[in-house]
Amino acid sequence: MKSSPPNPLSIEDGEGAQKKDRSLNNSLGVRILLVILIALFFLLNWPANPFDINYYKVAIPEGSSALTIQKILVTNNIIPRFSLFRPLVRLLGLHNQIKAGEYKLSPSDPLFRVIWNLIQGKTLPPLEAKVTFPEGTSIYKMGGILKENGFQSWHKFQGLVNEGITASLRQAYWNVFKYIPSESLEGYLFPDTYSFFLNSSVEVMAETMVNRFNMVIMPYWEANKGKTKMTLHEVLTLASIIEKEAKRPDERAKISSVFHNRLKIGMPLAADPTIKYALENPSKRVFYDQLNVKSPYNTYKNRGLPPGPICNPGVESFKAAIYPAKTDYLFFVAKKDGSHTFSKTWQEHRKAIPTR
Repeated sequence: MKSSPPNPLSIEDGEGAQKKDRSLNNSLGVRILLVILIALFFLLNWPANPFDINYYKVAIPEGSSALTIQKILVTNNIIPRFSLFRPLVRLLGLHNQIKAGEYKLSPSDPLFRVIWNLIQGKTLPPLEAKVTFPEGTSIYKMGGILKENGFQSWHKFQGLVNEGITASLRQAYWNVFKYIPSESLEGYLFPDTYSFFLNSSVEVMAETMVNRFNMVIMPYWEANKGKTKMTLHEVLTLASIIEKEAKRPDERAKISSVFHNRLKIGMPLAADPTIKYALENPSKRVFYDQLNVKSPYNTYKNRGLPPGPICNPGVESFKAAIYPAKTDYLFFVAKKDGSHTFSKTWQEHRKAIPTR
């Protein structure tokens, strides 16, 4: 019996069926992958709150890492807690392109829009504020005034009392700082009203104030330095003590004369404001036990001027330091109205001290 030859059509049908199955499987795989990619896209891009279309101010500090920025955005409800912000910006190499500043962002913004706004630097214009530093304000208190007015770098500003005169500032204002022995800017930040951006750096604010000092104090100093044997730094130091002691403008020259007279005979200045400056937590009044504080600024224990200014004096106290009144006074004591009683001898001074 003869066997029948294989049917070529059946073989072709089988191969076609297998190809069709493979095609269907590939198509299904593509569709599943597409669904996963779409779901992943929506997951990555999902906003924190699609129903909150309001915009909120969010500040990104200078030098913030991707992790820090993510925490800021989550804290302000701009992105959800499960957001892949940090790994995404690092994957795309965008973590170093995010600009510091203040932004207006919405919880309804998808993640990619938030990232786009941050790398485009679509920040709000910096806010500007006027700030007034009264005559006789120390650097530490200037920092407090900046804090009260919403300035971001107020704490760093207080550091100018130790390391304020940088090499670049000394070079830019060599006529001011060439003979200054310290790095402190105390005394050289001219007290006035200034307009600064709230995010201004300490360096910008300090240079602005030093520039005002250079414009106001230095011309007067250059014209009158021949009238005193003191250096600029010494005059400024004395002026700062006069500024803190004088509550009435007409008494500045008299107070200056007391200190000049004491310096001539080697008598300690014994100025209470220098004790307050030396104390870490000064009280409103100076008590007897505080007079023993160990500090070069203690003018009860140390003769001569302290190492530097104790505040930032105005121009009138600077003038009084160069031109004291011609008196024989060695003492003065404050009265209730803010004025002073001046005396030539210790006996007169004792009688003038009001009973408490």
